[in-house]
Amino acid sequence: MGSKRQSERRECTEVQIEMPWGHISGKWWGPQNRRPILALHGWQDNAGTFDTLIPLLPPHIGILAIDLPGHGISSRLPDGQVYHLSSYLYMVIMIMEKYDWEQISLLGHSLGSILAIQLAAIFPDKVDLVIGLDTYQPINRLQLNFTSESRRNITTFLTADERNRNNSEPPSYSYDECIEKLFIGGGNSINRDKCCYIVNRNIQKSTKYPDKYYFTRDSRLKAFDLGVWPKEIYSSLLADIKCPLLFIKATDTKVSDPAAFREHLAVMKENPLFEFQEVVGTHHVHLNEPHKVSGMINQFLLKYIGTISKL
Repeated sequence: MGSKRQSERRECTEVQIEMPWGHISGKWWGPQNRRPILALHGWQDNAGTFDTLIPLLPPHIGILAIDLPGHGISSRLPDGQVYHLSSYLYMVIMIMEKYDWEQISLLGHSLGSILAIQLAAIFPDKVDLVIGLDTYQPINRLQLNFTSESRRNITTFLTADERNRNNSEPPSYSYDECIEKLFIGGGNSINRDKCCYIVNRNIQKSTKYPDKYYFTRDSRLKAFDLGVWPKEIYSSLLADIKCPLLFIKATDTKVSDPAAFREHLAVMKENPLFEFQEVVGTHHVHLNEPHKVSGMINQFLLKYIGTISKL
């Protein structure tokens, strides 16, 4: 464990969790004498995505926000390894084993929300609560040109993997340029004044150019393999979720298949412990305007806190 710092009104501690390929880095907020909620960020983001939200959540509940492999300051997967949804599912179970947790509570955004929801379905005896922010399923690649998408991903992966093995420093930018690249590259989903929370955990000083930085996330992530999930298969998966589940959707995020979304929402509503909320905002509304979601999350947490062991 590293140094402690104060962010707004909650203390967090930097932690490292040893893994066979390196380590998972994270920020443990609040008490460490009991099992925390594990917070999982979105694709190409990092644990900083929760920095504005967590201080608004109940201070007696610990939250461990991690950097997924290849993101933030966590280790990358070894050379030649493809990032796949299932790789991260395995990792969460490995973290549980490291801390000797019999069950787990999950807070996820985007890719992290997908992971949390899938884990709840696959391991209903291990997952006791899920809060999902804005995404519940991967993009259905069957709706895209599957062959061209696969060809692009394979080419992207091979190029990025070779670049990693050559240990060449990526292009470098001024700090302000890093902020702008994230702001523009993210489609303005993250407010410019909030980009620092992601950037600060995603850059390193250049060894070639003073006062410049390069992005440290693994470029192989651009070829991330989400798998193939037909609508009917995902409906079956969602039907297996038995724990309390709060899903919050941002209004600015377009649903790629409205019919499938309606069907999947109906399946989730069959779970009497499911709650659905919508908020006005972008895909990163939890970071930009955390007060819009914190009240919903707090009400949900306090409603079920007595039924969750060790929290």
